[in-house]
Amino acid sequence: MFERLRSVVISDGRSAAAVFAALGWVLLLCAGQVLAGGERLVVVPWLALGPLAASLVVGWRGTAVTALASVLAVAALSGWLSGDLGTGTGEVRVAGSAALAVFAVVGAHVRVRREERIRSVAQVAAVAQTAIQHPVPARVGDLALASRYVSASADALVGGDLFDVVSTADGVRAIVGDVRGKGLPAVHTAAAVLSAFRHTAPLPGTGLDEVARRVEAAIQPRLGPEDFVTAVLCAVHPDGRLDVVLCGHPAPLLLAPGRDPVAVGRHPGPPLGLGVDPRVESTALGAGQRLLLFTDGLVEARDASGRFFDLQAQASSLVQAGAELDDGLERLLAAVRRHVGGRLDDDLAVLLLERAPAGPPVHRAGAGGAAAARA
Repeated sequence: MFERLRSVVISDGRSAAAVFAALGWVLLLCAGQVLAGGERLVVVPWLALGPLAASLVVGWRGTAVTALASVLAVAALSGWLSGDLGTGTGEVRVAGSAALAVFAVVGAHVRVRREERIRSVAQVAAVAQTAIQHPVPARVGDLALASRYVSASADALVGGDLFDVVSTADGVRAIVGDVRGKGLPAVHTAAAVLSAFRHTAPLPGTGLDEVARRVEAAIQPRLGPEDFVTAVLCAVHPDGRLDVVLCGHPAPLLLAPGRDPVAVGRHPGPPLGLGVDPRVESTALGAGQRLLLFTDGLVEARDASGRFFDLQAQASSLVQAGAELDDGLERLLAAVRRHVGGRLDDDLAVLLLERAPAGPPVHRAGAGGAAAARA
C-alpha cells in the first residue's frame, strides 16, 4: 500500500521522505495526546503544521495526503477523547482544521506552478546565454584551444566577461574582454561586442587595430557615460607571427616549457568606449608554445588576507610536459578556488591556445564563447 502511495503521490525520494515525515508528525502528536488523556485537545493547532510543512517541499497530491491525515486525526480525537464531534465546538474545530488543510494544498499547487514557470524561464535564459557565448571548438586552423568561464553569480551562466575565436583567411583571431558593470546591461554589452567582433574580424584587409576601432564604433551607441569594455585582441598568422592589441586589458601570457611566463604587449591603451587608440604589437608563437588570455577576475582574485592570486607562479603548470589544455585550465581554476576559499567575487574567463601542426580545416567562420561553470 505504501509503495503504491509513493508511486502515485510523489515523484522522488526526497518528496517521499517529506510526506512520511509529515505523516509521522501527525501520528506522534496523536499518540502524545492519547497518552496525556483529558478532554482538552492541545495538539490540534500543531497538527496543522504537518500539511503546511509538506506544502513547502512536495506537490499538492502529497500535501493532500498529509492534510487528509491531519483532518481525520482532529475528527478522531474530537470524537474519542473530547466527545464533542457532533457539537458546534467539535464541528468548528474540524472545520478550522479542514480550512488550514485546504490552504496547504492550494499553497502547494501555487508553489509548484510558480516553480515550473521559473524553470521554463531559466531554460530559455540558459539557451539565450549559450547563444551569446557558445563553446570554443577544440581546434581552429592550426590552433588547439580550451576555454573556461566561471560566473560569480549562482543564477547566471555568463555575465560581462567574454571571449571568442574566429578563423580568417590570414590565420586565427581571438578576443577576450570584460564589460564594466554587472547584470543584464553587462550581458547585453558583451553580446554586442561579440557580435561586432564576429562580423568584423574575418573581413579581408582589416588589421587588428581596425577591428578594435570598428568594435568600439558598433557598441558606442549603447554605452553610458561611464561604461567601457576592456579587451585584448590577438591574431595568430600561419607563419607563427602573433599580433596583440591591448585596450585597457591585462596582457596575455606567452607560455613555453622551461621558461617563465612572458607578458605580450606593453601598451594597454584606453578601453573600448573611451576613445580606443589601438597599437599592434607583434611577437612569435612557436610550435608547442601556448598563449593564455584572461580577464581581471583571475589576477584580482583575493584570499581572506587580501593577497592577489599569483598568476605568474601558477601559469607555468599550463605547459607541463604532456599536459592537455583542458587539464591545465582545470588545475588553474582549482588553484584560484583554493586561493579565494571556494567562491569568486568576480566573473572569470580564460582562453588557452596552442600552436600545433595543422589539422583538418574548421569550416565554421565564427566560433567562440564560454564553457560555463558555478563557483
